[in-house]
Amino acid sequence: MNGAVMIEIIILAAVAGFLVLRLRDVLGRRTGHENPSDYFGPGGSATSGHEGSSDTVIPFPGAEQMDPSMRHADIAALVDLESPIGETLVAAKDHETSFNAQQFIEGAKAAYEMILMGFEAGDKTALRPLLGNDVFDSFTSVIDERAANNLSVDARFVGLRSAKIENAELTEETKTLQIDVRFDAEMIVAVRNAEGEVVDGDPTFVRRMNDLWTFERTLGDSNPGWLLVETGD
Repeated sequence: MNGAVMIEIIILAAVAGFLVLRLRDVLGRRTGHENPSDYFGPGGSATSGHEGSSDTVIPFPGAEQMDPSMRHADIAALVDLESPIGETLVAAKDHETSFNAQQFIEGAKAAYEMILMGFEAGDKTALRPLLGNDVFDSFTSVIDERAANNLSVDARFVGLRSAKIENAELTEETKTLQIDVRFDAEMIVAVRNAEGEVVDGDPTFVRRMNDLWTFERTLGDSNPGWLLVETGD
């Protein structure tokens, strides 16, 4: 090996060593046992230590130039990004960057079953944290009336066929987001009197449910929960 080649190898090795040291300084050391919460807050959002604050999420470099269909893939999977609903959900991320439309709809599906079954069972304690005041008062009124008439309910949730976002409204001043979800489900319900006789419904008949529910939440609030604030057909 001639001297010129040897000198070139030495120079390249020195440059490589310098780059390794620089990368270690910038990226830090990894032991393989780091706690993910050291780098990411709840829901995978990067945080600077102010947990629950929507303005601490650090976007990937160049995210602003990313194709909207990729940057808002969670919304695009459910609605047209250029539709009024899509534009509203995209605007919601200005107030809470961790908002995820797909996570919302999955949570809404779970809440739908929990609320229906809680209502039929007359479980006010389970319903209270899931309902807005008006809906809670309406539901408890029916529950109390059943109890006063010695009526009981046999109910079974058969399954959810679909859940679709039909509308979304964002009040910029209060950062309040309301999302209407259309549920298509199946359920068996039978109401019995004190003697056990069926006075409403049918314990052998699968009833088709078609409900439009409105969920509400204040974006940026430390409480991640949504409330059911309106029900309709």
